[in-house]
Amino acid sequence: MAGADATGASNLAWVRRAPAVVLVALLWLVAGLFTPVAAQAPPPPPPTVAPPKAYVLVDADTGAVVAASADRVPRPPASLTKVLTALAVSATLPHGGTLPISARAAAQPANKVDARAGQAWPINDAMHVMLLQSANDIALAFAEAVGGSAEGFQGVLARTATEVGMQDPSTWRDPAGLDDKESVGGGNTVSARDLAIAGRALIADPWLSPISAKPRYRFTAPSGVVHDALNHNKMVLGRYPGAIGGKTGFTRKSGNSLFASAQRNGRTMVAVVMDTKDTYGFTAQLFDRGFATPVKAQGGFERLPPLRLPAAAKILPPPLPVSPAATVPPSSVVPSPEQVTGATGSPFKTALPEPSALVATPVAGPGEDLVGLPLVAAVGSLVVIFVVGCHHQSRRRRRRSDYRVPSRRLAP
Repeated sequence: MAGADATGASNLAWVRRAPAVVLVALLWLVAGLFTPVAAQAPPPPPPTVAPPKAYVLVDADTGAVVAASADRVPRPPASLTKVLTALAVSATLPHGGTLPISARAAAQPANKVDARAGQAWPINDAMHVMLLQSANDIALAFAEAVGGSAEGFQGVLARTATEVGMQDPSTWRDPAGLDDKESVGGGNTVSARDLAIAGRALIADPWLSPISAKPRYRFTAPSGVVHDALNHNKMVLGRYPGAIGGKTGFTRKSGNSLFASAQRNGRTMVAVVMDTKDTYGFTAQLFDRGFATPVKAQGGFERLPPLRLPAAAKILPPPLPVSPAATVPPSSVVPSPEQVTGATGSPFKTALPEPSALVATPVAGPGEDLVGLPLVAAVGSLVVIFVVGCHHQSRRRRRRSDYRVPSRRLAP
């Protein structure tokens, strides 16, 4: 009986100390949550990638050239040619009309959308597949519709280049940008700076700008085939928050090239990279640099010529979800940024789809503490354990008291 009393006393002593033990554990865990974690070593720098053979970054609102390298040297543009082809078409053909497909157009090499000779494509659908999927068959069909033939379209391209303000020596022969034995006349050459001038005009065009910004476009071709045209420009597919359009290009001769545009905080940037191994990574770096450069720091920067569009289109653009304020004035000269910005910010803003849907909201920014929720959960759990422990101890005390009192009364 003495041994049993000793064991019971020991158990009772442990139960009496249980709240203190739980409380100490609680304080220890809470203190551990607030103890700073040792800083981890920074990740290794990314592998070095050679810069593009030519590039330029332009503040589209002010025309300031923020960064450039070999930007005035003519180079093969590949399918970036289609930016100028699209501007010529927008200024010439009725946007709600149809585009006849010739045998020559249907025989163009890939990329192509399988347009067949004798078909008549809606011009709006055709423009979508040319800008989003770089359809060479559609580009040549546009050239024939505007210039009478691919060769006749060469003069149209040259005239359009002059109208939008291109300034460097250039050669315009192929409407799609081909530059091999299947090209028209051997292909084209143009500088990155002049392509930025054309790109700046494209994002100011109320018909072309929303097209180039679409991630995808679904339509039914004249053959009855349903097409789901995915934009080849990965910047608008989530590679860069705020990307609002552009055009990709590649041939073996030209390498990978890209015209891209992006918006952030009411500002618009245009970038052109030519012959690069890191098309999207380098373009993203250019955009980050541009948005980090304040407008007030652009005082000594070189400027592009005033923003101009080709001659006015024959008809108004088809109904699109574009604000009337974004309609380009009848004059081919677009008002200066000082005339149109004011309280609205970028002159391109209302003519472009809002990029906010592409921007992911971070849980916490760099350096912010994410311990709040786990801390509350941990403290709450320990408080529950503490209360349950106290309640359990109280019940054991009552049970032991009910057992020991009658046992003493029965002792001899």
